[in-house]
Amino acid sequence: MQRAVLVTLCWMVVVVPAAATPSCNQTAGAAQARRYVEQCLAVSPATHPPCNADNPCDLIRDEIRRGCGMLQKDAPAFCRTDKTD
Repeated sequence: MQRAVLVTLCWMVVVVPAAATPSCNQTAGAAQARRYVEQCLAVSPATHPPCNADNPCDLIRDEIRRGCGMLQKDAPAFCRTDKTD
């Protein structure tokens, strides 16, 4: 019984807030979301990056900025012009 309660609480903490945040597709539109995803995949060093249009745009843009910051002088042009907004 206690385990079921713990699993339910964990699910509520992790899944419910994510579901409440609109996806990038919803807030920016499919074309812009696709550009963010392409940029994110181009620069993210993560093995499982958040480069998915179903994630919030802020999460994707933050990963783009992080990846661009790590690449510095070798970063793609979109990193230097900050076209992630």
